[in-house]
Amino acid sequence: AAKQAINSPLLETSIDGAKGILLNITGSEELSLFEINEAAEIISEAADPEANIIFGSVIDENVGDKVFITVVATGFGDQGSTNGFARKSPFGATGNSPEVPAFMKR
Repeated sequence: AAKQAINSPLLETSIDGAKGILLNITGSEELSLFEINEAAEIISEAADPEANIIFGSVIDENVGDKVFITVVATGFGDQGSTNGFARKSPFGATGNSPEVPAFMKR
């Protein structure tokens, strides 16, 4: 489950080198501490050696024999670089101030 969480095709990038990891493992009472530790080690090996990892686990009998692993990774350094191209605002604005509508310019 841990390998699937960090190698999901839904990810935009891998967690390799992440400097911050938020990790949650959910399973039933049948999930042993050894298995939880093994999953946490797999994920921590992919992160930066100095990564700050915040870890939690939940016992939920409703999941049956399934294990759910949630990973939120941050701090990738220059991986999100735009390679010199200007990044577009999600709201369409290109400058620091909004454009004044024509009817207000009079």
